[in-house]
Amino acid sequence: MIDQFMTATFDTKQAGDVSLEAAETYLQAAQRCLAGDRRAGLAALDDLFRCGSVPQPDGRTRGQLVALDIAPGLTPLLGGLLARWLPWQGKVFDHAANRGENIFTRDSYAPARIIWPFYRHYGDDGPATYRAFPFRTDVGPARDDPDRDVLRLDYDLPVNPRAAVSVRRVLDEMVQVADGLYLGRAYVHWYWGSWSLVAYFALRPA
Repeated sequence: MIDQFMTATFDTKQAGDVSLEAAETYLQAAQRCLAGDRRAGLAALDDLFRCGSVPQPDGRTRGQLVALDIAPGLTPLLGGLLARWLPWQGKVFDHAANRGENIFTRDSYAPARIIWPFYRHYGDDGPATYRAFPFRTDVGPARDDPDRDVLRLDYDLPVNPRAAVSVRRVLDEMVQVADGLYLGRAYVHWYWGSWSLVAYFALRPA
């Protein structure tokens, strides 16, 4: 069913031509598929990502964790925890400066200070949220799809934590799948040298 929907909706269209409703419907179908057939659900998300175009986000966005894919035992455990408590709320972009930051809930501030005790670049974002972990953006080939250009969000900056849980080892990739919907992939560069895709996320203009 997902394959039929993809063929009918995305194969002959650019991201800007696909309606937000169609893209949201496909995204929700892929998420439902994850529960019964994880491999098929991840493949559907990958297909949707490949249909996207290079985005130019500017300003505040709302974030959604779409799927985790870390390790067979760890993925359901962490996924269950994040389903109950997800501190990450989205990202804010400065298109002109080619940079951005992440947005988190205030109740995660104390745990963050414990995990990253020497990090000092937290920014105020209002009564309920704060900003942290900046990234720089550029356009380039996707890691797993070098024939496709994406917006890359690089966290390997001197201000970000290197020790313990190293934020500097993270690389995000983003595409626009419809007007008002971005789909992202999150990668981690593990200490033993390999890169792994660990999550899919969605962003919508706030």
